Formats: sequence, C-alpha cells, structure tokens
Amino acid sequence: MFRLKSILAVAVLAAGALLTAAACSNGPSQAELDAAKAQNDAAKAQLTQNEAVMAADQSAIAALTTELTNLRKSTGDKDAAIVKIQSSLAEKEKTAAELAAKADALDVKVKSIVPITFAQTGQIQSAPSATQPSGWDTAESIRGGLKLVATFDSSGPDAWDVKAHPTVYVSSEGGVAFGAPTGAAALYPGLHLIDAYSKQVVASVNYNLGATVSPHTAGVSPDGKWFYLEGARSVDTKTEIVVFVINARTLKIDKVLKQESMYQGALRVQNLHHVTSFVDSKGNERVALEFGFGGTGGPHFLLDPKSDNKVVKAITMDDTGYPMGHPFLTVDPTGKFLFVSIKLQAWADTTHDVGGIAKINMENWAVTLIPGVGDHLIGMMATADGKFLYTNDAQNSVTYKIDLALNQVVAKTSSGVSGPYGLALTWDEKLLYTVGKGETGPNQGHVLGVIDTTTFRPASSTLLGVNQPIELGGNSRTVDHAFLHPDPKVNELWVSNMGGPETTILDLNTNKVIAHISTPHGGNTHSGAFIHYNADWTAAVLADHGGPKKDMLTTRAAMAKAAAASPTAVPATATPTAVPK
Repeated sequence: MFRLKSILAVAVLAAGALLTAAACSNGPSQAELDAAKAQNDAAKAQLTQNEAVMAADQSAIAALTTELTNLRKSTGDKDAAIVKIQSSLAEKEKTAAELAAKADALDVKVKSIVPITFAQTGQIQSAPSATQPSGWDTAESIRGGLKLVATFDSSGPDAWDVKAHPTVYVSSEGGVAFGAPTGAAALYPGLHLIDAYSKQVVASVNYNLGATVSPHTAGVSPDGKWFYLEGARSVDTKTEIVVFVINARTLKIDKVLKQESMYQGALRVQNLHHVTSFVDSKGNERVALEFGFGGTGGPHFLLDPKSDNKVVKAITMDDTGYPMGHPFLTVDPTGKFLFVSIKLQAWADTTHDVGGIAKINMENWAVTLIPGVGDHLIGMMATADGKFLYTNDAQNSVTYKIDLALNQVVAKTSSGVSGPYGLALTWDEKLLYTVGKGETGPNQGHVLGVIDTTTFRPASSTLLGVNQPIELGGNSRTVDHAFLHPDPKVNELWVSNMGGPETTILDLNTNKVIAHISTPHGGNTHSGAFIHYNADWTAAVLADHGGPKKDMLTTRAAMAKAAAASPTAVPATATPTAVPK
C-alpha cells in the first residue's frame, strides 16, 4: 500500500511538471493543458481515496492485533486452569481408588462373618391423634399405656438355616461400633444369632426406621416364634423409642409398640429394658415386657404370643401398691409367682433397705411384699425346686437369699464384685455367679464374682481353682447378664456386654474364659436367650434373662438333689437331658 501511494504521488508530480512546462513554452496547446490538468486532478482524487482505504485497513489490523493478543492471553489462562483441574481430578481419582479398595476389603470381611440385612427401612409418618389401632388394644394395654403404633408384613423366606443351627443364642446389638472414632454414628438397633455349639454367628439384622438406639434387651416368646427388641423410629423427623416385635423365622418386624401413660400427674414415656418369657401354672404362654431404667421401673406387661401378642395383664403401681424399682422380673419354676422389684425412692436418701420384692400370685393377682432387700435391687434367680430366690443389691454390692416359704431374707453376703447386675447358678446349684457390671458406680465392670451357696460366702480360690473376681478379659465391658448354656456337657456361662462388642464365654469346669464371640458390626450386647428349634420351626426357649426354663430346670433340679446328697460335687456332665444337640 505504501508503494501504491508513492506511485500515485509521482503521477501527481509528473502531471504538475507538465502543466509547468506548458506554461513556460509556446509548445502545448490549450487542449493539451486541459488534459494534463484533468489527469492531475484524477491522480489527486485517487490518492485521497487510497489514503482513506489504507487508514481503514490499518485500523482493522490494529483491532485484529489486539484481539489476537487477548486470545493468546485467554488461551494461556485456560490452559493453566485445565492443568489445575486435571491435577485435582487425578488426586480425587486416587483417593476414590483408595476408598474403593478399603470398601472392598471391608465388604469381604463382613461377608466372611455373616450376612447383614436392613429391614423395613424408612421414616414413618405420625398417625392422626384420634386414631386407635383396630383390634389389638385390650383393657389392660390401655390401663398400662402400651399402644400398637405400626404393623408390617413379616412374611418372607427363612432368614437362617434352622436345620444346620437348631440351638441358637440370640442377643441384641447396638450403640456406636467398638473402636469407632469420636462422633461416629450409632448402629441401627439390631439382633444377631449365634450357634450354641459352633459359636458361629449365623444371622444378623439391623432395623432402620430412621433412628438409632442401643437396645437394652433381646427376648423371645416361649414357642420361639417371636423376638422382642428395644427399637427406635423416626416420626416427622423426631426419634421415638419403641418395641419391635419380630418374626423369628424371617427376622422381619411384625409390630411396633410404644409405651406412654400418666404417672404422678404427668405423661411419662418408658423404654423397654428387659424381656422374659414363661409358661404359667395354667399352661398359658406369656411374655413379660419390662419397662423403665434405674430405680423407676414399670409399668410391665404380660403378652399372649398365641393371640397376636396382645396384652393380657399390665403390672402397675396400682397392682404392687408401691413404686417399682429396676425392671428385672422373674418367675418361680411353677409359673405361679411373678417377682417384681419395688423401691421406696423417696426414702433412699435418708435410710437403707428401701428395696423389696412384690411376689404376685398370677392365679388371683394377690400380692405379698418381701421388704428389706437392699437399696437398688437388680437380678433375680430362683432355685430349681422353687424354695429360694437370690437377688443383688447393686448399690451396696450385696447378694441376698430369700426363703420363698417364709417370704423373707434369710441371709446376705458380699457379691464379690462392685455393682452386681445379673445372676446365674451352676447345674448343681453349688455356686452362684454375680455379674460385676459396676451398676450405680463406674459402670465399666468386666468381672464375675462367685458365691458358695452352701456357706453363702464368697467362694474360696481353692474351690474355684482361680482367684476371684474372675477377670473376663478381651473387650468385655459393662457386663450385665450371664446365661447357663442349656447343655450340661458343655457347662459354659455366656455373658453379655452392654459396653463391649462381644459375648464372653466362661468354662465352668475351669472358671477360665475360652471364647470371645465378636458382634457382627462391633456393637454392644445386652441380655439374650437360648432357644432350640426343630426342623419344622417348632421351638422352645431354654433360658433367658429370667433364668432357665422347664427342661433345664428339670435337669438342674436332679443334679442339685444329687449334689446335696453327695459329699463331693456331681460332675457337670451328668444327666444331659436339657436339650438335644
């Protein structure tokens, strides 16, 4: 373009030169001068036009140059951003791969232990306040304040192989998994079953109704068809503590119950704490749901598992005549008498022996009071002949012996442990084991005490073969209940751990721990029961929180009688009639 401008300038100069020359000579004519002038004017016009075009081109080039500079800068920024994103993505992919590997390893570990099922998941919407469950309420359920709040279809396939595992132990599982970091979420309430002989966990279920709780019990109906578990549900985003009635064959929830009633002028909600089952003196199967915590127990309810688990009797303060204490009930071997702890809480700060027992005749509901049984009565265990009842005072770490014919305390001694909770007698009833939970104290106990029932004093190390208290070791924490294995040949004591992730097993021949059965998901256990199932799923409870049942009591009575007649203890392997293997 600069060259074009130069050429045009030369043309203009040439035309001007011609005009000058014409003016200085007589050569060119006027016509030639006019032509030269016209040529000069045309060249100037072309020059002006070309200069305008050049200016426009230069402006366009400048704009393109600026755009190119900005584009290069933007591309550089985008390249840096892309590199940063790619680096972050690579880091996240690495982390995801590590988490996936850990998840795979955990999945393998869980599957190698036991299948896990989450049943009936979800949140429940609250029912209209005026709605009453149809067909389930009874006069006694209304009197005691036990309500049916939800039902489910509990049918389905068998949850475990009853032919391969005919005799099982069921216990709860809940709380925060043992060893979990601070602030970790609690497990959903659940239960698990252990083969009584192989000690293998054969089934495990957690129930996610939108809320968590650490279950304080796992009970079973006398016929083995129903399990009972303290549970939790979410209603309109609020947690409610409830009772799950569970189909033992499918391990699915069948009913959800909730307790609330008026007490001393105010509405009170109590949580399920313990469950025991029995057959009464008239042959009726019953399940006792025991509500409350600490020294404020009740109300309690007797259910008929053969009639839709309806309430046939509520046990309230109107029945006992006194406030009820810790919810730890049991029944005598005949099924006639129900023993319920009572406590004069208002006097507890000024005097002692404010605890007692309400002995309820279930044939006519007459009540006999047995007073002066410590300050915080927990744990009851009757002898197989029904003559005596043993119980603990957890506050003072004392164990009492009550004569059931006289209905009075006839002896007491040190429990051998701090804050005793549950109790268990050996097959020959020579030794009484107290479970050192640490109740009313540190609540971290992991030991057992042993009482010689003949002298009613803590047993000597010579008799036991070990020093006491017996340290349970492992991850045993806050031990609470002890259950005699239903087979005398096995001769073991199974101990639940309210603060530990296991069931601890003591060999009663040596008084040494022989196994720690870990819970499937690291949660704690509380209470339990032994059940024997036949191939057609007919069954019978052998022992639970309330003590051994009919078959075991028959065997234990025979062994205790033989031991009393012999100067030496009867071997624990004698007359193993309690349960088929």
